[in-house]
Amino acid sequence: MPDVRNWKIIGRGDERICYQHPDDPGRCIKLSRREKAKQTRRELRYFSGLRRRGVPFTLIPEFFGVVEDEGLIGIEQQLVLDDRGKLPPNVAEYLAKPLTPQQVSRFWAGLEALQAYLLAYNVVPCDLVLSNLLVIERADTTTVILIDGLGVSELIPLPEYVPWLGRRKIRRKWARFMEKTVKPRFTATQECQLP
Repeated sequence: MPDVRNWKIIGRGDERICYQHPDDPGRCIKLSRREKAKQTRRELRYFSGLRRRGVPFTLIPEFFGVVEDEGLIGIEQQLVLDDRGKLPPNVAEYLAKPLTPQQVSRFWAGLEALQAYLLAYNVVPCDLVLSNLLVIERADTTTVILIDGLGVSELIPLPEYVPWLGRRKIRRKWARFMEKTVKPRFTATQECQLP
């Protein structure tokens, strides 16, 4: 394993630290200590399953593989960057700034496209939170990408293998996320109509 701990830190969570690859800025490694790697192990299993199923990595980061040594285990994956090579804002950061009606419309279209993608490919999120969604604005479209919190947390992950159970779980989590997290924050910061 490369000496990841000397790389630039670009994110930190309860379990993992995310490092940007110095030779390929479009890649990162999310690294956990083995004794605190529950989320990492779940995501490694889940990303491997998505790859086997042929799911396109269009609205989630591309998965490159596992990185490990004696005391550490990590996921190497795409680091989602905007067209200028910068880290895009997450949804909380995006909604904190003033938006034009056109930006609002494109943001909602980006959220709808992400939900359609999750349902079409049975990509089940376990943790839909504002910081796990990045917003990339382009001249004519806005893309929302889910970068973390993927996989089923149940001991027996039936929603991964039974598509109608997966879609039901996705719809339930998405509705809760929209009603309790996105819409209240959106209406508190914007003077625009919600769809």
